[in-house]
Amino acid sequence: MHFNIVTDTAGSKVGELASELRNYLIPIIHSKYANVDVTILVGFRCLSESYKRRSFIRYTKKDNCLAIDISVKLEDYIKMYKIEQRYHLGNIFIEYLREALKKRTFEGLDNEEFIDNIIKWGKEIPIKMDSGQIKVENWFRDEIDWSSDLDK
Repeated sequence: MHFNIVTDTAGSKVGELASELRNYLIPIIHSKYANVDVTILVGFRCLSESYKRRSFIRYTKKDNCLAIDISVKLEDYIKMYKIEQRYHLGNIFIEYLREALKKRTFEGLDNEEFIDNIIKWGKEIPIKMDSGQIKVENWFRDEIDWSSDLDK
């Protein structure tokens, strides 16, 4: 499997957050799912509402490529702390990934196990708090962890 996360953002923490996911998840996914023949590309876009950019999911059979393009409104995200942005992006990401895989099967890939693994691995991503403490379980939470540093 080739898996990648790219961004197109302005004025929010979405680019940083996408990097958190990309830097942690991609090596694990490429190792665990090396024998699965599919490309999955995820794009996070945080753009002004005036762009009228919409999220979409597209599969190109010729390239065996599943594209998940997630657009969020800059006007909403600039009002949020980083922990809020992480919470919302994480939930949107999993929602779109589930939707994209619901209609498709790829040899050697158990879709639910793949999603469960991404959630498990995302919860392992360490973040250093202002106190020096390393905190995990920051991604894919059921609710925002207000005990975390707000912009970590």
